[in-house]
Amino acid sequence: MGNMRYSGPKTLWILAGLCALAVLTACAAMFAQDQPKPAATNPAQPKDEVRIQYQVSRSPLGDNTGPMVLKGHVTFTHNDTVLLSELVTYDRKAKTATSPGKISITDPECDITGDKGNADFNKKLGVIEGNVTMLIKPKPEPGTTPPDKDSIKAKLTKPTTVTCPKIEYRYKDKIATLKGPVSFKQEKRSGSAKTAVWDGKQELLTLTGDVKGIDEDGQTFAAAVVKLSLKKGKGDEWMEATNGSVSIKVDLGEETSPQKK
Repeated sequence: MGNMRYSGPKTLWILAGLCALAVLTACAAMFAQDQPKPAATNPAQPKDEVRIQYQVSRSPLGDNTGPMVLKGHVTFTHNDTVLLSELVTYDRKAKTATSPGKISITDPECDITGDKGNADFNKKLGVIEGNVTMLIKPKPEPGTTPPDKDSIKAKLTKPTTVTCPKIEYRYKDKIATLKGPVSFKQEKRSGSAKTAVWDGKQELLTLTGDVKGIDEDGQTFAAAVVKLSLKKGKGDEWMEATNGSVSIKVDLGEETSPQKK
């Protein structure tokens, strides 16, 4: 299998978290002037840049606790990730940022849209909710050996569309939670669950609640809980299903006997 990266579920849950975290990263950079600045330990170290564009900004003069508002095609660009919203408000007293309208995030490996987003810096929590749609566009790492086309690893590297009502990302703990119903669509395969949780520290994906799937041949799978460990290393990559059932189609290889003349 070479060193093919798991760009399916692993990328999905990482990006689900990073998409929510993008709100935090961009807002944190924009409002950094309100926080104490630590002494530089390495002046030569390059700084990570977030570029911000907007049509109108508004904030109260002489009030460091008042809200800051950005309106009109508000765009945050961080490396090759772009976050777009029409309105972003930062409450400096509560240390929260909100985007009450449509929000979209694009990245070379993921596009995501939602009806609104918010971030709580005290709770270290980012949220995107309302008709959340993610298009995962996984790409293999250069120089790696592609897996067998019929293997599970190969299927994990296919483009996937995921929909759910809400994503929560606790960025300190690196835990992303997709609250359902969560639906997955990949070519002629589909799946669903009530909740999906990606633990970035453990590299563990957990699907719970009426987990179902159907492949391109009409074969089905169902379970109460599915866990998928994506750690690299012998014995560390595994899948576990609880209270599961499958239906498979078997080719019996029977041939019709030629009719006698």
